[in-house]
Amino acid sequence: MAQEQVSVLIVGAGGAGLSLALLLRQQGIASLLIERRTDVSWYPRARTLNFRTMEVFRSLGLDEQVRAAGAPISRMFRKHTLAASDQEELLNPTTLVEHLEEISPYPLGRYCPQSRLEPLLRGEAERQGVDVRYGTELVSFTQDETGVTALLRDRATSNISRVKAAYLIAADGAHSRIREALGISTWGVGELPESQIFVYFRANWGELIQGYEADAILTSNESGRGMFLITDQDRGMFAITYNPMRGESAQDYPIERCQKLIRAALGKPEIDVEIVDLADWRPIQRVAERFQEGRVFLVGDAAHTMPPYLGLGVNTAIQSAQNMAWKLAAVLKRQATSQLLTTYQTERHPVGTLVAEQSMTGPAAVLFEKEMRGNAQLHLKDPLPILYPIVGYRYRSAAILSEETATASPNEFELLESLELHGLPGSRVPHVWIERQGQRMSTLDLFDGRFVLLTGAGGTAWNKAAATIASRLGIELAAYCFGPEADLLTLDTTWEARLGISSEGAMLLRPDSFVAWRSTSLSANPLETLERVVAHILGKNKTPSYHA
Repeated sequence: MAQEQVSVLIVGAGGAGLSLALLLRQQGIASLLIERRTDVSWYPRARTLNFRTMEVFRSLGLDEQVRAAGAPISRMFRKHTLAASDQEELLNPTTLVEHLEEISPYPLGRYCPQSRLEPLLRGEAERQGVDVRYGTELVSFTQDETGVTALLRDRATSNISRVKAAYLIAADGAHSRIREALGISTWGVGELPESQIFVYFRANWGELIQGYEADAILTSNESGRGMFLITDQDRGMFAITYNPMRGESAQDYPIERCQKLIRAALGKPEIDVEIVDLADWRPIQRVAERFQEGRVFLVGDAAHTMPPYLGLGVNTAIQSAQNMAWKLAAVLKRQATSQLLTTYQTERHPVGTLVAEQSMTGPAAVLFEKEMRGNAQLHLKDPLPILYPIVGYRYRSAAILSEETATASPNEFELLESLELHGLPGSRVPHVWIERQGQRMSTLDLFDGRFVLLTGAGGTAWNKAAATIASRLGIELAAYCFGPEADLLTLDTTWEARLGISSEGAMLLRPDSFVAWRSTSLSANPLETLERVVAHILGKNKTPSYHA
């Protein structure tokens, strides 16, 4: 049997897998992406992309496409029937945060469900030449010090092929077969005491959903309770909650009964409803014990599964894909040692844990408990403000150089004391409005897959050193200087305080827009200092002193 060679094999073409393939492509790394399904999903799940995810797509040049495919963030309403004129607004996420404009150029979230996002990402991946194979499944795999050998099956022809990859990425969902094969255990609440039937249907309901295209509609009447989620003018999903504790089961809801319930909830019994699919669903809260096993990495639901109350699942998955992509690329290009890859676990496992725990809390969880499930109890944690699991944390890993004199534990994960970003190493770079070549932009617009160095007008020596270091270490490093006659004109007079550097200082930013290191002053030898810093980030030397 012939053996195909690839750098990265990605199993699972959901939001995480497709995004990872594009992020690797941006880094010049080819991947093979396989998916068991024969096509993208049209189910309106994973509905909201938060601002941090939009920043990831911004770095890929896809934010305008995603914006065009989506709509303002979803609200939730309660109505007697969909056709009824009276309604009550139950949830408007835009009211959950204030002063977000100081953190990101984007609003809190953008409605762009799986049914719209996946076709967009697949089309872009194929346009860029990514090898995407639908209808293909992973049969088995083995790994050794040289790579991962996998057997793949074409589900249409049953043909078996062999692939040798440097790395294997498990983006194969909550019931990951790869995670199971590796023997990686999980912990968490597990299945929640909540049971729903997702009824996917076709109906000519365009008139009824006008003005609600991005929203969730709870209906409550004598026929029962349910929730509509909208795909488009002809397709949607109706969620029916049942209670096994009262002897109810999914078998109590055959197609004919589901049709009647949907017609009653629509308030237009004359509308023809075609049931396309039924899915018995229970939310799960579970986190894998580890996200890496040798040359295999877990991402998305394979790494962490959570209920959808805060809409963090696909967002955390895509953000983890960005964290992973530049590190894989640096190692594959021999710019970094394999030590860099271990920081994926160090950095993203605490985030996955935090997100999974917080997904059990918040207004949506409490609302669902009250509206849909009666007396069943959620395992609620103390809720944090919604921004914390998105950007309110700081990495502590070997890929970060902290400015504290005392070295923190490499496994330490730190929540920021306040929801303000001031350029601390390990945190996401602050959003500061700047002007470049006459164009107003955010500091977040400087990211396109490269490392970024920012300096003040008095730190030009750092910029001169950057070109030399990029050549010596074989990396791509974009250096910018703030100043009236420099690369970037600051539109915010407080930029030094916002970034935490002086005009003689410097800030090194990773390709994922996180602060890797900063110095408040000019080093006696900027070239030596910056080279040692970058080498440390890439796992090539021991930790330098902070100001080196």
